Amino acid sequence: MSGVTKKSLYEVLGVNKSDTCNEIKKVYFKLARTHHPDKGGDPERFKEVVRASEILTDERKRRMYDEMGVIEGENGGAPEGFNGMAFPGQGQGGFPFPFEINLNDLFGGMFGNPHVGPHKGPIRKSKKPAPAVQTINITLEQFYLGHNVDININRQSFCPNCDHSGAKSKETCKPCNGRGVISQIVQMGPMAMHTTGPCLDCQGKGERIHEKCDKCSGTGFLQEKRTLSVKITPGTRPQETYPFSEVCSDHPAFERPGDAHIIITEDPNDPAFKYFKRSGDKLQHLETTVSLSLSESLIGCTVQIDGHPGYDDGLFIKIPAGSFQNDKYCLSSFGMPIPGNIGKCGDLYVTIDVSIKPMERKLFATQGRELLAPLFADKVRTTECPEDSIQTELYLHKN
Repeated sequence: MSGVTKKSLYEVLGVNKSDTCNEIKKVYFKLARTHHPDKGGDPERFKEVVRASEILTDERKRRMYDEMGVIEGENGGAPEGFNGMAFPGQGQGGFPFPFEINLNDLFGGMFGNPHVGPHKGPIRKSKKPAPAVQTINITLEQFYLGHNVDININRQSFCPNCDHSGAKSKETCKPCNGRGVISQIVQMGPMAMHTTGPCLDCQGKGERIHEKCDKCSGTGFLQEKRTLSVKITPGTRPQETYPFSEVCSDHPAFERPGDAHIIITEDPNDPAFKYFKRSGDKLQHLETTVSLSLSESLIGCTVQIDGHPGYDDGLFIKIPAGSFQNDKYCLSSFGMPIPGNIGKCGDLYVTIDVSIKPMERKLFATQGRELLAPLFADKVRTTECPEDSIQTELYLHKN
């Protein structure tokens, strides 16, 4: 036993005894990245970190370490109870032999391109990403007359000058000799670890940029501006989709750039949609409601319908006498234009809503009845019954 006080495994990693195994693993990964020999770290320090992590991130080994402590010497500080047992990296009886670890797998691809290496082949690209969707709100008038919208977009495209590599000229990576991977054996006390991982110098590509591409400044991408022109024909229906093929940015994970889908919808802030509703199998008709008083309902009148997209000064309609609640009138060819049929439009449907004012009710109950009696008296039902059996104490019930 040496008289030199040795750090505990918790001190080696800089963690607390109360930390969970998952928390210790996170600390270990950070330390391993810093102290790995491939990144210029101290090999001895790296060994300490690996050894401490191997014990403290294993519940059983950690429990034995906490209970029994550390033995220095030929077991390299293994916990008591591990004497004579075979560790990873040891054969029967504790004799060391090398075992292989792929560092790219261990550290989740942090050492470079995850698509290369002795155990990785090139990953197949998907054809296209999902379409980018943009919604445009337009007014009823714009649906009626047609409308053009220009959308300016900025996109990234692969630089054709360097085939997206960012390099005007390249050279073979010397540390990995163009293989893209580095293999080495690290001696860790009684065990030798054979590590294989992507070359950090070339990011696993096997070659390095000797001179940057002048056109893209080494980024591999060019910036482009493009205008998407959406031509909305008169009578277009809401939710109509206008596709633009492959106008989105290039992406290295896909063979081709994505599409853009422009969807036309009704503008919720346009008051015309509060008064008019589109109907019909092609949404070619317009529907609206006109409110009449009792007098207008009985005698008839001319009304002005505001907000019709084809009539800035309003649309004037003659309502016939005797128009009652929920009557519906049709005005042919005063609806929306029908796409593909130049000059043809749907119909306008007007529903009557009668609102009786108290003054009108009183007037009708007095003078109105006397005036109408000669016209309708013989049309009123008669019922034979004693006069004193008729109940006349009725009152108007209001909900």
